[in-house]
Amino acid sequence: MKILLQILIMIACLCGLMALSRLLARLLSRTLRRDWLYYLLLAPGTIVHELCHAVASLVLLVPVREVHLFRLRHEPDGTVQLGEVVHDNTDPVRNFLIAVAPLFGASVLIYFLSVWLLPKGVSWDMLLRSGWTYLFLAIVFFIALGLSPSRQDLKALPAFLIAGCVVGVVGYFVVWMVSKLVNLSSTTVGVEKALRTANAGLVFVLVAVAVVVGVLLVVGEVVRR
Repeated sequence: MKILLQILIMIACLCGLMALSRLLARLLSRTLRRDWLYYLLLAPGTIVHELCHAVASLVLLVPVREVHLFRLRHEPDGTVQLGEVVHDNTDPVRNFLIAVAPLFGASVLIYFLSVWLLPKGVSWDMLLRSGWTYLFLAIVFFIALGLSPSRQDLKALPAFLIAGCVVGVVGYFVVWMVSKLVNLSSTTVGVEKALRTANAGLVFVLVAVAVVVGVLLVVGEVVRR
């Protein structure tokens, strides 16, 4: 049950990051009056986004055909594509993992940046006075703009959910049968601790992105006035 709870927390954090990223992009598009400046601000997050796709494809042994880290391309439906990684089609699980790789990759990057940049063992007052805190928030702002999966990325979601349900049911019965023969208590505790550590990092990232969204809301009100 503890592992299931940690998995549900992770899913909730990732969904929250997706929603905040979309909100962040919308707020920014309404605040800025020039398209070129909007796309310029999207460039760093887009580059991180596409790099995560490319790295995930290579790690999962899926051949990559084209990589465009940042390229403005107007689609027939009126949308603008800012980057693209073209890879061979593969099974639903790997397709989905490649699609959501930016969420995991950017979250890990932001987490380690927090470890490197933010002062340790200081009060909130000292933290807010540190220039490193605002440098960290600025970097998070740019990276967060590329966190949300595109519509093309989410096309792999239905097939993944079906495959995931099948694999989950089969895996549950396999683990249940193995647990009758082998004591898996230590392994279960280790997995639960690893998930808890990952979720702690995701919660920190979620809070940081929420702070950036709040700052942008204030800036947007000031600009409109």
